[in-house]
Amino acid sequence: MTCFVFERGTDYYNYRDELAQSICTAATDRPYFIFAIRRDCSGPSGDGLTCNDMCTSRRAAMISAVGNQGSTSECIDGVHVYMNRPVLSSDDKAGAGQVGLAAYRYFSGGCTWTANHCGPNYCCCRVR
Repeated sequence: MTCFVFERGTDYYNYRDELAQSICTAATDRPYFIFAIRRDCSGPSGDGLTCNDMCTSRRAAMISAVGNQGSTSECIDGVHVYMNRPVLSSDDKAGAGQVGLAAYRYFSGGCTWTANHCGPNYCCCRVR
């Protein structure tokens, strides 16, 4: 078994991506391919996309990522994963009772959230 150790603050490990992917996957009750795609919602310099736009414009890349399975894509949710949260100790007892990660689900309202206006920083996209 190989064990990977990642330095905090590097691009090699981003718990926010994993948390968003987990939330997006849990948001569906059907057998679809699910993607959590980062959304830049920072003021006028953001990516200019709603989550509906993001999921539609990234359709080809998502279909390619799953071996060219599926033909359509759509937004199913929007999620805001809060940054600058403490990373708790891997020792279960040392982290007991401490507040760690935080996220907010917008449900389908996140799909139409105004572009370049912070709300969801991840789009939950489904390919079928």
